[in-house]
Amino acid sequence: MIMRPWLSALALFAAVLPAAAAGADGDDYAPVGDKQVIALDPNASYVILQTNSDSSMFSFGLTLLRRPTDADRADYVRRRGEALVKAREKWERRHKDWAGNVAAWDRARDGQRPKKRPVEPVEPTDANLAFAPIDRENMVQVGPFERFAKKDGRSTFVHKVKPGRYVFYGPIIFNANGAGGTCMCMGSIEFEVPEKTIVHAGMMRLNWMDERAKAKAEGRPVPKTDLDLPPEMNAVSWELPRAGASIDPRLASYKIVPAQMRAAGPFPNYFGVGVDRITAIPGVIGYQRDRIIAGN
Repeated sequence: MIMRPWLSALALFAAVLPAAAAGADGDDYAPVGDKQVIALDPNASYVILQTNSDSSMFSFGLTLLRRPTDADRADYVRRRGEALVKAREKWERRHKDWAGNVAAWDRARDGQRPKKRPVEPVEPTDANLAFAPIDRENMVQVGPFERFAKKDGRSTFVHKVKPGRYVFYGPIIFNANGAGGTCMCMGSIEFEVPEKTIVHAGMMRLNWMDERAKAKAEGRPVPKTDLDLPPEMNAVSWELPRAGASIDPRLASYKIVPAQMRAAGPFPNYFGVGVDRITAIPGVIGYQRDRIIAGN
């Protein structure tokens, strides 16, 4: 069963983590702020994303997952191997100390030793090594703050990113206590960001917000949560970018390419948040029960 979280509760999360990939160089990922005059780096890549809210009360971030390349995987394997070597060296020292403590504990008389025998430290292996998955290292948080623009019921984010293929992971927001939001684990979209290119990826629409506005205008009961949405509508929809669409006058002199969307998923729910899938998009993604249909 698809689980839809109470997306309005995300507005309660105030302390948001920096918008950058977890394991990335800070030079590769950076938001473009709301300044009167902007100057984008011609040698960098950027993604433009929008949401259907310009309210500071209901601001939502978008988490993207960059697909790792072969070079990324090779580097990850190297770093993970080095971390395992260091962990084993540390364990060997601790294990030696433990062996001495156990010998002393065994020699001591019952009334002169601690009640519990020293616990043997767990030997680190590749299976139990505390090392973030490669996907977790390649996540990029866009928004909800550091917006480029807010106007006409939408927020616009311009974010410098590393070239590559990006998957819309979901509307996730982070704070000191963890994460909240929705993982599009059961079906999402992905797109390419080429080198030295500005890509407009379209707009994430939180259907709960759209349906609230419609209900108020029509004088009918306002949906309180995502569970009150129509059966055919999931929590999140996506408005595809249109070629030549005006985004912001400050970007008028830049060439902006609309993203070519493709179906993506499923993928792991790394944060233990609610699970859903993006609402079907004609020509991009559809569903046959739990099966994802590309280009539907």
